[in-house]
Amino acid sequence: MYPISPIFADYIKRLDKTYKVKALINGVEYSSADIVEFEIENILAAGDEFEIGTAIPSKLIMKLRLPDAIKPNAQVIPYLALSLESMTWLDAKYPWQDMHIPWASGMTEWLPLGEFYIDSREKINDVWTYTCYDKLIMADVAYISQLNYPASQKAVFDEICSRIGFTYDSSVVINPSYQIQAGPAGYTCRQVLAYIAGANGASIYMGKDGVMRFKRFASGEQAAVELTTADYIRVKQLNPIKTFTRIVVTYNTEDGLTYDAGSGDENHTLYVENPFVTQAQVNALYMQLNGLSYLPLNMTARGFPQFDQGDVIGFEQREGGSWIDTNVAWQDLHIPWDGIMRYTTYILRQTYSFKGGLTHKIDAPSKSEQQSEFQLEGGLTQQVNRLNQNTVRYGKPYFGVTHSRTEGIVIEREDHKSKLTLNSDKMDWQVNGQSSLFYDALSNRLKFTGHLEAATGTFSGNLSAAGGTFTGTLEGVDGTFSGSLQAATGSFSGSLEAATGTFSGNLQAAGGTFTGTLEGVDGTFSGTVSGAQIIGSVLKTAQLGRRIEIDQAGLRTYDGQNRVRIQIATTTDNTLAALIFRDANGSNVGELNSYSSSGQFTIFGNRIFIGSNSTSNPIMLMGQTTFEGEAVFRYGMRGINISNIVDLQTTLTSLQSQINSLKESYSNHSHRVDIGTHNHGNASNQNWGGTFTTSRP
Repeated sequence: MYPISPIFADYIKRLDKTYKVKALINGVEYSSADIVEFEIENILAAGDEFEIGTAIPSKLIMKLRLPDAIKPNAQVIPYLALSLESMTWLDAKYPWQDMHIPWASGMTEWLPLGEFYIDSREKINDVWTYTCYDKLIMADVAYISQLNYPASQKAVFDEICSRIGFTYDSSVVINPSYQIQAGPAGYTCRQVLAYIAGANGASIYMGKDGVMRFKRFASGEQAAVELTTADYIRVKQLNPIKTFTRIVVTYNTEDGLTYDAGSGDENHTLYVENPFVTQAQVNALYMQLNGLSYLPLNMTARGFPQFDQGDVIGFEQREGGSWIDTNVAWQDLHIPWDGIMRYTTYILRQTYSFKGGLTHKIDAPSKSEQQSEFQLEGGLTQQVNRLNQNTVRYGKPYFGVTHSRTEGIVIEREDHKSKLTLNSDKMDWQVNGQSSLFYDALSNRLKFTGHLEAATGTFSGNLSAAGGTFTGTLEGVDGTFSGSLQAATGSFSGSLEAATGTFSGNLQAAGGTFTGTLEGVDGTFSGTVSGAQIIGSVLKTAQLGRRIEIDQAGLRTYDGQNRVRIQIATTTDNTLAALIFRDANGSNVGELNSYSSSGQFTIFGNRIFIGSNSTSNPIMLMGQTTFEGEAVFRYGMRGINISNIVDLQTTLTSLQSQINSLKESYSNHSHRVDIGTHNHGNASNQNWGGTFTTSRP
């Protein structure tokens, strides 16, 4: 049941309620002025009996008055709300903090009624009728698994949901120990989802918010809501209360193989079809569902859009009568004093119809007990059933083998990775959808796209092959190989031409022209090898001693003692590339490095000497040069003027100007000295002193 606010729950039961509707179609809002009417059908049991393990898409038929058509597969989300325009303060009995209703809205919250996608359309006059289905319809595609089997049901379920884009809530609970032994070939994704749900005692449906949910059934479930006689218009009981005490699961429909648990007659037996279950899982289903009961009925309710398919509802029904009409013994009469009986049932099917008002039909079907008692077969029926059991039919797989009028005999793996077709015209062996071995009888041609391995063979004509592996001796007068040639050994007296080839042994040939790639572990070539490419794990100029080797690690030169002297290597594709020089002890004496991260090219070594035999400008450095250490010039330095040194001339000029200014100030300086008049304490002496001006220096 979809959660609604308290005010919505109260107003939905009022007889004077007024509905408001809208629809979001690909994000564009359409109001009640555009919506003529709509009908939503939710189904959890498609047959005339209670079922588990179903995944049935919900259906929406909406009529819109629009000038233009809506594009195919558009998303449609209908909404419904209740008007609060007649609500007074006396009706406002709800806690203030719990009411999230805007002042200007005059209505309850919008209740989504599902997420649908347009499947077909029809226009009559100016009204478009759109038929839509929910997301489950998108699961009607073949399931081809990428998992390794046996795999858990949870892993298979998640793989399908991830591939199709389904999300599910906490109601989806799958037993982690339940497994599927082999890839479920020949089933759609929706079938596999339904089988997994059924193994866990549930059915699948899409909620009103577009999220996938499980309806998990169990005996003794309590009603989620209780309906009074005022909440429905009419109710019709179809059969007595239905109770299940036995479960029979058919896991092989071809041979009619079943698992069962519990005991009971046909009327109390729940039949399920599920190819993935085991006896232990059926026993667990029996423990979960034993004693499950519901009342089969048809009900026309006043409209409760919050109900979901699978909800358990309780309802009241007046069944009282007059005493004169009661002919049941007192002790056997179980009628309450108020004459109202109370029942519980499941919503197995429901239909909402909006045409200004909302009508709500609820169904909980069941077979009658008489239908379950006898199943007699006539003579013709017995013969037909016997033919169905013993006759091989076209298009029907028997342990991977299918007979077809158009293809003949077809043998195919469950995961579709390999398929063999046999008939009088052709033999076609496909791997991963591509022909690997193909024989055309009419043109008498055999095509093979894989590797051909043979211990020995003699070909008197021309041999053309895309690829092949020969472990024995290959002798041929002439041959053109457009693919890979692999041989342990071979003698060719003429010309050998191949676009590519792999030789695991010795190849000896008087002459040959190789236009493609030549790969060989060992070989002796007395002539000339000419080719566009030579690809191998190691390329050596000699087996030992002084040589050059090239492989994926780089290029190396060896001295006569098998010591690496020069090495070209890279650490990774994006970092260091280096040319390394080593001494006779194998120690690194110098490197030329290129760092892609910093864009630097460096020279490293214990001692680096850069010299030249030329005496005329032998060594030149171009560009800005930085000395990270002390620079020592043993034989002097020429060619560097003051103007060549950046900012030196400016600095010297500034210093000279300051010196000249100090000199001028010093040359023109004089000052005055005041020593005062005095007579050394003898009044007879003449006073001496006063103010004097000094001379310039």
